[in-house]
Amino acid sequence: MQRDSIDYRWRRHRLLAVFAIHAGIVVSASVLMAQDPAAILEDAIIKVVEACEPSVVSIARFKPSQIEQINEEHKIFGLNQHAVREVDVQPNDFGAGCLISPPSSLDRLVLTNFHVVRGGPVYPKYVGDDGTKLLIKFNDRRGCHGAIIAADPRSDLAVLKMDWEAAEIKPTDFPTFKWDTAAAPRKGQFVILLGNPYAIARDGSASVSWGLISNLTRQPISPNQNQFLDQDDQAKSSMLYRLGAVMQLDARLNLGLSGGPVLNLKGELIGISTSLAAIEGYDQSVGFALPIDSLTRRIIRSLLAGQEVEYGMLGISPGDIELQGLHTGLKQQTAAIVGKVAPGSPAHAAGIQPNDLIIEVEGKPVLSRFDLMRMVGLHSPGSEINVTVWRQGERPPRLDRTVTLAKWPMHDDEGIIETNPRYAPWRGLSVDYPTARDRLRDPTFDIRGLLVTKVKPNSAADAVKLQRGNFITHVNKIAVQTPAEFYAAVKKASGTVEIKLLGDPHSSIPEIRKGRVVRVPETAIAE
Repeated sequence: MQRDSIDYRWRRHRLLAVFAIHAGIVVSASVLMAQDPAAILEDAIIKVVEACEPSVVSIARFKPSQIEQINEEHKIFGLNQHAVREVDVQPNDFGAGCLISPPSSLDRLVLTNFHVVRGGPVYPKYVGDDGTKLLIKFNDRRGCHGAIIAADPRSDLAVLKMDWEAAEIKPTDFPTFKWDTAAAPRKGQFVILLGNPYAIARDGSASVSWGLISNLTRQPISPNQNQFLDQDDQAKSSMLYRLGAVMQLDARLNLGLSGGPVLNLKGELIGISTSLAAIEGYDQSVGFALPIDSLTRRIIRSLLAGQEVEYGMLGISPGDIELQGLHTGLKQQTAAIVGKVAPGSPAHAAGIQPNDLIIEVEGKPVLSRFDLMRMVGLHSPGSEINVTVWRQGERPPRLDRTVTLAKWPMHDDEGIIETNPRYAPWRGLSVDYPTARDRLRDPTFDIRGLLVTKVKPNSAADAVKLQRGNFITHVNKIAVQTPAEFYAAVKKASGTVEIKLLGDPHSSIPEIRKGRVVRVPETAIAE
């Protein structure tokens, strides 16, 4: 058969038509016959880039010492010391960001990686206490300062608010990415990447690349991934990218591309690129991105609202196990095995036992402890999920358990930034789930109460000597076990409110051993 025969050309066009359709490009057969399908695909990519490029921004973090040093040098050499612009100075950190809008809002916020902006000012301040600034540059070369409204160390995501008024810029001058409607990313899907913050800052033009999603739940390979020794290592080990929550792309992402968009061929935002996952270990030659799907959208919604991102957990010590030789009859060859079950934990309450094999969560196979931690963690505390276990000796051995999740204890609680808490402090007092902070929680889970996370100085709560790390069990003799129950109880109360604290059975003081009762007045007591 000649390569230029009509039959060959027809087969080639039909094959490329299938390719184009799977890529999300809808064209008629007549158009395909009249035009090279590769050109059609090329045209589709160009249109997506043209439409989405104005939604990509450059982010630079500057410390005052940089500009002050250059100004001093200008002064010494008789130059105009006020001529230095922040864009002319090498930033401490740089990255890209994506313009998105909260639901039913015309405002524009920036979604990016937390490691790009960590140490930057927190809203409503646009200059940090140490003088640090975040400079946001747009594709039309205009720029303004930004501030963090929420940040989550575990997902390495942050959302920034811009000082539009000071820059005399209308937020609606820039389009936003569609981020909450796209279908979940798929292995083998074609994607477009935009980034290069230096170029955006200089000439407004983002660099473009494209490729395939090589894998959906890739865990970056690290030579030390089993050596999590100290507190900082524990915090890193629980980050989502360490649990396989990132997708692997067949394109290398240089350090400056962190925070940039990963788009499908419809121009919808389906991922946020990150170089952080590739810094460790042997995977530096490939790219990673946090996928945007139904579960990770919950993270983004929390950040857009200025709130802390919460993660669920079972309360077990999981391990990995190979199923070969166990005669389970299951198609999967590996699973997660339950080691210890903490007393009072969600797993304990649901009847999960040591040596149970966890094979599914919400109907999806669990192949390792990392799968389990990721799949459970992406659900919010207080939510109910279905966990399928395989228990040797039971008939039938396959058991479904409904688990109401606790809150994952954040190791890096100092990195959490929230400017609009879910619940406003009550009389200077902020509470959370008893497992909310790793440094303060009881390791046994055997606590029916709430953790005091903050006490505002000189507040009514401070006046009665409530402290961070206390556990509250009752409000006006009503038991409370969730933040929602606590704030509902205090909302109904008026005047002085009676708060009972968890007792310490090891204390020699009867009041503390039984549980101290404090009466919180409406206002702080004047000295």
